[in-house]
Amino acid sequence: MGKKNNINYLPLFASSPYYSKKEFQFPITAVNKTVANTSVLKNNSGITLLYVRGGQGKIIINTREYPVQRGLLMVLGTYHYYQVQPDEIPLEITKCRLSYDTFLYMAANPYYRLYELRLNVDPISCLLDGRMLIRTEQVLDELVAVTAKHKHQGGETEFFLCMKLMGIMQKTHNNDLWK
Repeated sequence: MGKKNNINYLPLFASSPYYSKKEFQFPITAVNKTVANTSVLKNNSGITLLYVRGGQGKIIINTREYPVQRGLLMVLGTYHYYQVQPDEIPLEITKCRLSYDTFLYMAANPYYRLYELRLNVDPISCLLDGRMLIRTEQVLDELVAVTAKHKHQGGETEFFLCMKLMGIMQKTHNNDLWK
């Protein structure tokens, strides 16, 4: 055993092994869906990032209705029961699911400073436009493609793309969107 100042003797709470776990699994899946009729009431055992690509309608979360339109990005937690209701035109939605542990892993990373994102009764939401809307859709397209390629085994690429989405959410979320 070496001395405590030796580079080979890592401190007990060193962050580098935590943020570079090679065996850590990132169970992240992303799919595009078309919702033509009212969906069944759902609850996930993890975190869901929901993005509306097109159409209009509403989403009912824990008995409260929220209007949805293109550019809406939401984070739904494990305590959010939700149901999607499109208007006459079907809703085009991208749904990204990740485990709660993965979300905590992202939120705990001090380099990303996700301290403003908290899971509340109202979903964390932002309404994107312009360059942020285009960038978000590019990231989601890549995330859906990578998820399909890895066949739900997960990997670091999905994790880093999801971190980009969380970064977009951090910069653009609006606490007053539903008031």
